[in-house]
Amino acid sequence: MRNYRFIAYGVMGFTLIATPYLMPNTYWLRIYSMTGLYIMLALGLNVVAGFAGLLDLAYVAFFGIGAYTFALLSSQQFDIHLPFLIVLPAAAFISMGCGFALGSTTIRLRGDYLAIVTLAFAQIFKLLLLNLDRPINITGGVNGIYNFDPIYLFGFKIVSPIGYSYMIWTAAIVAAVACFRLKNSRYGRGWQAIREDELAAETMGVDTTWMKLKAFAAGAFMAGGTGAIFASFQDSVFPNNFDFPQLVIIYCMVILGGLGNIIGVIIGAIVLSILPEFLREYGAYRMMLFGLILIVLMALRPQGIMGGAGFLIKKRKRPDKDETGVLKTSVELYYEDTNSVVPKEQKRYQKTDTVVLQLKNVTKTFGGIRAVDRLSFEVYEREILSIIGPNGAGKTTVFNLISGIYPPESGSVKFKDKNITGFKPHQVALEGIARTFQNLRLFNKMTVLDNARVSQFCRTRAGALSILFNLPRHRREEIQTETKVKQALDLFGARLTGYRFHQQAMFLSYANRRRLEIARALAADATILLLDEPSAGMNPQETAEITDFIKRLRDAYGYTILLIEHKLNVVKTISDRVIVLDYGIKIAEGSYVEVSGNERVIEAYLGQKRG
Repeated sequence: MRNYRFIAYGVMGFTLIATPYLMPNTYWLRIYSMTGLYIMLALGLNVVAGFAGLLDLAYVAFFGIGAYTFALLSSQQFDIHLPFLIVLPAAAFISMGCGFALGSTTIRLRGDYLAIVTLAFAQIFKLLLLNLDRPINITGGVNGIYNFDPIYLFGFKIVSPIGYSYMIWTAAIVAAVACFRLKNSRYGRGWQAIREDELAAETMGVDTTWMKLKAFAAGAFMAGGTGAIFASFQDSVFPNNFDFPQLVIIYCMVILGGLGNIIGVIIGAIVLSILPEFLREYGAYRMMLFGLILIVLMALRPQGIMGGAGFLIKKRKRPDKDETGVLKTSVELYYEDTNSVVPKEQKRYQKTDTVVLQLKNVTKTFGGIRAVDRLSFEVYEREILSIIGPNGAGKTTVFNLISGIYPPESGSVKFKDKNITGFKPHQVALEGIARTFQNLRLFNKMTVLDNARVSQFCRTRAGALSILFNLPRHRREEIQTETKVKQALDLFGARLTGYRFHQQAMFLSYANRRRLEIARALAADATILLLDEPSAGMNPQETAEITDFIKRLRDAYGYTILLIEHKLNVVKTISDRVIVLDYGIKIAEGSYVEVSGNERVIEAYLGQKRG
């Protein structure tokens, strides 16, 4: 495999070196160079819109900021003549700063609102380019800025079209490698989790606000650097180089290639850079044909050219098939793996008298409704505590208060003697509390392995430089993450391992998606698990399995478990204590036998007193 990879790299390198000399004329050589620039622009936008799912319509403005930064620092405009190796990073970092500033003011906006604000920024930027030519001529107005200093790179003067093509495509390769490393890192997984389900990402330990700002900044950095190279290549900059149609073209490249798919985006950029030239001879019909081709492609492959291209992935042996190809049943798989889930000689843990979680007089209202009313209770180390009650009793609201989704209006939440009242969900996850949801909140388009890897986000610290340069810290953390995640998934045996590691969560059965959500919580290095109806939607066999599994988590691995469950046979089987809520008020607490015979509990469930 390694030899084939080196051969592929060699062929690609030879092609890039030979292609400029194979161009029929300078016009096509220019198209070839512009294709490299569009690849960089599309890759940068793919970080923001593809990885993180942010509809950034100011992207072309960052491209312009980088270009005009180069123009102002390498021309006669202000008689500043800085070397290219200083101006290039300066343009990229100035654009990144602008992207960070814009992101910090718009980060709470989503969808259409984010699009409107960022589009307004792009339009304001273009108006500034048009009008900042008086009283002091800064941008040159409609006439732009031209006649820049030549580029000197390591003693070589870049002036010829071939020299520029080599420089541009080298930069495009660097950008592609950087994007691959970002996507396959904690940053990439954090961004993809935000794109799939921001709330779930936050509760798994991803600081969504900070990561969205980093996505804005990363996209602006790549756009600014590309802008500087573009300005030098064109030897001029004009306001219409950075208008809305340019943004549309770049978005089409990303959408055509498939959001988040790096190879697809590169192919999309190549296709949409070259295709218009072949359609040019059709004159007025060119744009119509161009649009029609895009519409047909999007209708046939809405996921993009390379989206879901499973034929490129080596098929893995399915552990649920025997040698004849016959599928094994779910029950067969479960009992095959039961012995490996918990070693027979492993220590058995029991509840202790140490309080690990305490709620004191916690209240939460929605409008005029008190969902939780002065609720107080304690959870002991390695205890399985169940919260039950009729629909609307406030059970899930309690979980949301503990995990930081809602701040309590009064009262306090303490975890291991630390007041975590008002903590954000990612801060709660960092403390050691992990949860599942009543309605599944998986990252459906991410693989089983990556779903679980997200939970390690807050436990790792590798930064952008460590990721981009593949430094030892990043490599070490990736190995540790994979080890911990696979250990969690291995608890469920063949249902979540083997070929399923690389299967998207959306293709799992419902029961396996439930299991994956629990495995994701287990991989978070938490000490207390909040399980919200883990057996919901499961058949009797699956319910028995998950009940046994939850008990094993405490008995064999020492987890503290707070459980919401409607199936009383599950509660009866595994609970050390039971708390009953009704209209947000605790009406009973004790063993299952004690609460099941309580008159108030019977009345709450049946709506009448026992006669």
